[in-house]
This record gives sequence, C-alpha cells and structure tokens, in this order.
Amino acid sequence: MNNEQSELVTLDNNLKLQLVSIPGGKTALFAVGFHAGSMYEKGFGSGSNDGISHFLEHMFFKGTPTKTAKQVNEAFTRLGADLNAFTSYDHTVYYAKVPTRNLRHAAEIWKDLLVNDVLNPEEFKAEKQVILQEIQLYADMPEFDTNYTVRQKQFSGTALEHNILGTPESVGAITLNMMTDYITQYYSLDNAVVTLVGGFDLEGEKQYLTSIFNEAISEPRPHPIFPPRVTPEKSSKNSISYSSKKLDKPLTYVALSWATPGINSSDFYPLLLLNTFIGNSRTSLLYREITSKGIASVCRFGFEALFDISISGIFFISPPKETKNVFHKVMDLLVHVHDLEITPQTVNDLKEETLGSYTSEIEDPTNYGIDLLQKYIKFRHPLSVADFLENISKVSVEDIQTVKNKCFENLNLTMYATGSIPSDWDPQFPKNGPW
Repeated sequence: MNNEQSELVTLDNNLKLQLVSIPGGKTALFAVGFHAGSMYEKGFGSGSNDGISHFLEHMFFKGTPTKTAKQVNEAFTRLGADLNAFTSYDHTVYYAKVPTRNLRHAAEIWKDLLVNDVLNPEEFKAEKQVILQEIQLYADMPEFDTNYTVRQKQFSGTALEHNILGTPESVGAITLNMMTDYITQYYSLDNAVVTLVGGFDLEGEKQYLTSIFNEAISEPRPHPIFPPRVTPEKSSKNSISYSSKKLDKPLTYVALSWATPGINSSDFYPLLLLNTFIGNSRTSLLYREITSKGIASVCRFGFEALFDISISGIFFISPPKETKNVFHKVMDLLVHVHDLEITPQTVNDLKEETLGSYTSEIEDPTNYGIDLLQKYIKFRHPLSVADFLENISKVSVEDIQTVKNKCFENLNLTMYATGSIPSDWDPQFPKNGPW
C-alpha cells in the first residue's frame, strides 16, 4: 500500500470525504460514520432514549421514499455488497464492501439512504422486538454482561453508564417521534464522515462523490460533536469497588476497569505498543504468566479512548479452582507495572510485532477503511498507512513509560465477577497498589 493516494475533502455542506485509493485493488469499502452513539443519549430506564443509537442502526436500511427495506437490501445484494453496521459509545458506523466496478451504483444507494431515509411504522415495530431479543441474548452471555456491568458500576449516573443496546424498559418505551427527533439532531451530512478505501481512481471518484453529495443543507444545525464530558473524580488511595453475582456457569468471569485521563493522537501510538506488551498478544506479560500456563482461557488488557477520558481494563475467564491464582497474578501486574523494565530492544520488538499485525489487518479494505474512519472521528484528522508507520517508528522508551504511568497511576478501580465464583474467594487487594 505504499503507492496509495489519499485526500480529505470537506464539501460545502460540511460533509467530510476521506478517500484512499489503493492501486490494483479489486474491491472498495464505502463507510459512513456519524458522531452519534450511546454517550449522546439522555436519561436512563423507562421514558429515556437509552439504546436509541443502536435501535436507529437497525432501522437505517429499512427504506427510503422510493425503496422498501427489501428493495434496499436486494439492491446491495445484486452489487455483491458485504453490508454491516455497528454502534459504539461515541459513534455509529455503516459500511459496505463492493467490487470496484459497482462502487458508483453503491454510492447512489448510500446517498438515497443518507438523505432520504424514512421510518416505516411496521418496520419500527418489528425491529423493536428483534432488539429486545438481542438484549436478552447478550444478557445471557457472561463475557458481555461482565464487561458492561463493571463499566455501568464505575460510571453510574454519567454518559458512560448507557448500555449501547439499551434496556428492555428503555427500548420498549422508544417511540417513532423520539427516533425522528434523534435523527433530526444527529443524522445529517454535516455531522457525518464518509470514508472510501480501495481500488478506484482518486480524482474521478472525488469528483463523482462531490457531485452527488454536495447538496446544500436547508437548515444547518449545531451538533454536539463532542459527547457529554465524563471526567472522573480524582481517585484516592484504596479507591476500590468490588461486587459479584453468582450464576450457574462452569467458569468464572472477572472484569477490572479504571478511568484514566484522555489521550491525544500522539499518545495513541505508544499505547498500542503498551497494549501489545501487557496483554494483547502471544508475547505479552498476561499471556506468558497466565494464558500460556492454562490457568485462564482468556486474560487480556485493553484501553478505549473517549475524548477527555480513556478506559483501561483487564478481563479474564478461568476455571473456579484457578480464579484466586489468576486474580493474584493480575494484582501483581498492577502493583509492579511501574517497575517493569522497558528497554530499547523491547520497544523495537513491540514495533515489529505491532506493525506486522497492523499491516496484515489493513490488507482488507474493510478493516483499513473502518480503522481510518474511527481514528478520524476520535482525533479529527486523516491517517494514512504512511502516517501510521511513521508515528510508530518515532515511539521511544520514554513515550511508552509516560503512557504507562498515565494508565496505571492512582487507579479508581472497579471490579465485578460473575459465573461460578469460588465460595471461599474474598478478593484481597494489595495495600501497596496504585489506588
């Protein structure tokens, strides 16, 4: 992809077009992201619009004034499109990968959906039942329930408490008028980013997309581009919360979560390396000390950047007889992480591993396009492969040490366990930990 061409175009209506042409590519990804996710929702429980971002994701392909939901899906299918969507805390993304020869036909369907999407009452009613079933499905999945519950407990009463799926009570109470109001506020071209990645002529497609999308906005509206702030209170020593719920399951599921200061794009690259170092690869500390020894089937560290806050966490799944052992090893990592030696050789190894993983993933236009779109939404500037490679190459030992301190200092720690919890397990947190 060294010969790729990229350009960011802002149209008169403030729609952002992020274009990346990859010579020789036979497919292309068309993705659109809105600054709209669960962090933008208001209220909790019955009568709120909790879950409306995800609900609208389901409704997006349900028709236009000229096409029914069936016709929309048939049109994409005839183009050979691989169609999907997802909702996050701070954005919602819709995308389709198509053969390059069908790109303009797909763009025309997208234009119709973006500008003329309609809410059909019958489709609305039917899809609500689908979502209620989905909520129940995920509630019965301990891994999903554990990670959601620990975050809900940590950020109770803030924008991050929202369940992306919503609750049965809140989704059941969402009306067509509520969804129309939400669309009016968030779903317009001036609150969207369109990303196109794949084998196409950059100049030709730029001109074509500009011609079909550059329609004036009849009534420009201010949009809350940044969601409500969720700045955690300064944590103090022994700021620890633990809760649990026993379930008739064969395994134990444990999630630990803590809030850290928000990151900017320069922090992002050393954090990727830190993620690889601590718990997101087969060379990581958690893998070497826990997973590879067979005492836990899953044990991972991760972080999520959300504007002025980042969320770090560790999640593990273990047989009940090993739960205490895994917990102690995780605590040992948290206590001694500041003392872990990160040498220049370690940094070079991490760069090689991270770049190899990234290069493999972005060979697929879908992965590459979504990665570009999400980074643009979070950091407000485009990122090419060349940019990524250059930024990773510049990371130093000191950079990783700085973000390590940011992620593991003064932790306001929340822990939640479910599944088959050992009856004699009373988690004891070391007194000399970073909390």
